[in-house]
Amino acid sequence: MKIQQIRNATLKIEYGDQTILLDPWLQDQGMGFSASAVRAEMRGVRSPLNALPLTPDEILDGVNFCLVTHIHPDHFTPDYLPKRMRIIVQNEKDRQEANSMGFENVLAFAGDTLNIGSVTITKVPAVHGDNEKLVKRMGIGSGYILSGESKRLYIAGDTVYCSTVEETLKKYKPDVVAVNCCEATMPHGRLIMNLSDVETVCRQAPKAHVIATHLDSVNHALLSSDDVRFFVQTHGLTQVYVPQNGEMVEG
Repeated sequence: MKIQQIRNATLKIEYGDQTILLDPWLQDQGMGFSASAVRAEMRGVRSPLNALPLTPDEILDGVNFCLVTHIHPDHFTPDYLPKRMRIIVQNEKDRQEANSMGFENVLAFAGDTLNIGSVTITKVPAVHGDNEKLVKRMGIGSGYILSGESKRLYIAGDTVYCSTVEETLKKYKPDVVAVNCCEATMPHGRLIMNLSDVETVCRQAPKAHVIATHLDSVNHALLSSDDVRFFVQTHGLTQVYVPQNGEMVEG
């Protein structure tokens, strides 16, 4: 497999006979939402904080379909996406939302598994917040397991480390794990993984390569990619890699 870090949680994944664009957020810099940030200097700052590393046409070149963990404005917007692009979403609610944006070729999971070409995609739970009130507010999100190659990929999605993530790691024993780990935080609590969570993933999956993503792009993040690089270096987490935007990683 090959995984190219585009920006935030947007990854271009070559897996089996498919090229997948995960969580496509191709919006122009500073033209999106501003989350309720806990850092005063970031309040009112509009995301995405950085520009795309490639043109939208270059990013979309060769893509067979987009795979969406959940429809939040830092994971899916209609910018630059062809309306006939095949979009795969987690559930019927997200299908209807994508349809309302004008997309004509949207497929929702009916069960937990889809087969696309040589690739099997299995939907797994994600917990989008560190407390019950926040999880209810943020709504349902998913992670995905990609199988069909000799190596298995776990896309954790927007989640904190919790029992469901631990169960997924134990059940599927992924060779590569992509973790969203900018510690995005709003006044009601933390939304996704922090440094401690990344370290726990490494302990639970000591043979897996861990790719740190969802960094440097949203105004409510508490960690930068450099923060994660420093942490993994000082803690000896040699299995973790933090790619630059535009960089390709072979799993």
